[in-house]
Amino acid sequence: YALLASQIYKVEALLLPPKAKDVQSLNVQGMKGVPGLQGMKKVTGAEAFASFKNNLSSRSLQKKFIDEYGLMDILAPGRTPETRDIEILESFSKMMKIENKGGFSISMESNDPVFAAKLVNDYVGFFDLETVRQLVSDARNSIQEQIVDIEYKIASKRQMAKQRREDQIVRFGEALIIARKLAIKDRVDTNTVVQNNQLNISTSNTPLYYRGFKALDAEIVFLKNRKSDDPFIGGLRDLQEQLTLLRSFKINESGMHSVTVDQAAYPPKNRIKPNRRLIVSLGTVVGLFLGIFLVFFVSFIQKQKVAHSE
Repeated sequence: YALLASQIYKVEALLLPPKAKDVQSLNVQGMKGVPGLQGMKKVTGAEAFASFKNNLSSRSLQKKFIDEYGLMDILAPGRTPETRDIEILESFSKMMKIENKGGFSISMESNDPVFAAKLVNDYVGFFDLETVRQLVSDARNSIQEQIVDIEYKIASKRQMAKQRREDQIVRFGEALIIARKLAIKDRVDTNTVVQNNQLNISTSNTPLYYRGFKALDAEIVFLKNRKSDDPFIGGLRDLQEQLTLLRSFKINESGMHSVTVDQAAYPPKNRIKPNRRLIVSLGTVVGLFLGIFLVFFVSFIQKQKVAHSE
């Protein structure tokens, strides 16, 4: 058995969290200098590594890996139409062993060490790429959500500015009618009016028609002909600056990693199974005791036969 048993090798890849430069593209620069942009969460190497480890247990990603690398025939060569994918995925999950004792690692046992080493390295690279794509997608979605929110705020401010301008035109129109009826052509000196009426200038509101129908008519014309309210909207330029900044961000997936390969899997020279020395040693000891037991047992049987014959 020690000579004929299939030789099993263990290949293992040792993994570490990614470095800061590996996730740098995810962390949008320049946010602190622009007020109002607090929605961008900084992604650390530890968080990226945690996402990588969570994805390792994803059955959908495991199935995608199997399909992309054509492993279905290798994992289930004798499958039938009744064979369910879930059974294949379960057997594959058992093949890929994840250990987190004294360091994170992914290992596999196989009688073909070259194939196993390549499979483990491909497995790590596949999930690294998928995790990066997921993180990039989340970052882009976060940016897009802020863009939509700012666009909504800008549209709302413009709508309200238009409404306020129309309201102002109505107020000026009424004041214009009153000024014409009172024959107030030019602006009235409000200080004189206040003094004559013994009013407190800090609490009195000067009627609009005191501007005179000449000035009111000119203001109404300008308000009606105004092409854009943007220069008169408070805070609009800040929002537009934020919007321009968000739209300028480009996240490049190349060069990004969610894991650092401390040691890639390689074909080992020494097998882990079978342990021929242990098998031969146990076989020798067990065989010796069984032989001694058999001798005593046979001797006992013979004595019983002699005693019975007498």
